[in-house]
Amino acid sequence: MPQNISMKKLIMLTGDLPPISIVARKVMEVVNYSSTNAETLQQIISKDQGMAGHIMKIANSALYASSGKIETLTDAIVMLGFNSIRSLSIMSATKNLYKLSRNGGRIGLKDKLMWEHSVAAAIAGRIIARKVKPSYAEHAFMGGLMHDIGKLVLLKKVPDRFDHVIEEVYNTGRHFQDVEMEEFGFEHSEVGALLIKKWRLPEDLEEAIMLHHKVVAGMEIDNQLVYYIDLANKFCHKLGIGFTKEPELEIQEEISALMLGLSKNDIDELKDSIKRVCSDEMHVFL
Repeated sequence: MPQNISMKKLIMLTGDLPPISIVARKVMEVVNYSSTNAETLQQIISKDQGMAGHIMKIANSALYASSGKIETLTDAIVMLGFNSIRSLSIMSATKNLYKLSRNGGRIGLKDKLMWEHSVAAAIAGRIIARKVKPSYAEHAFMGGLMHDIGKLVLLKKVPDRFDHVIEEVYNTGRHFQDVEMEEFGFEHSEVGALLIKKWRLPEDLEEAIMLHHKVVAGMEIDNQLVYYIDLANKFCHKLGIGFTKEPELEIQEEISALMLGLSKNDIDELKDSIKRVCSDEMHVFL
């Protein structure tokens, strides 16, 4: 990973950032074991009541619609599947870090907008993947959720300077990465990739987060997750979810849309679906 001097200094600052929660880490480990069953996961997740409650709410949401109401955590695990449980466990752990970032555990307006954008990007990523490659849905969900995790690091470690970045973005409509380069000499995508590495999440997720603002004409990217993250992010910009609002954005002309083989009709359908689910179900994830 290329690093400039400022980036190396920030790496030193990230040393005391909280690791991913013990429960989320354990879930990530055991879902890969062939011997793991729903009861095993239920026993692990039950140790974090906040996570358990969050998973139950999401299991009964429209995004993960089932034929009937899910009454128990074990039923939720069976219905959602292990890949979904893994991504939702990480979502719950990440949500707690946003909560604890400032204000004595209370989420402020800026923090709230950042978290809402991350959740919306996760929802968008899952919806896009379900249309293009259903087996990739949870991977795209995770990518959308974590794509801006570097902003959380900056929020925790250099809050005053990052507040300046946020205000500039909000007031001028400029992109975060452009203002961050002026302020810090690096982008949140680079910082996010460092945290993903620390949390020992998949390497393709680390790479995708690093590259999600690098989708430009002529650049060859083998990691398909980059396109899902970029497109999910663009849908959020189009719908005005978060600080960046670009209602005039023509998503069907974006490179990621072309690389994923999406037509204008596909884009219109996806936009309507993402808008509807975010409007109806966002509260379940927050």
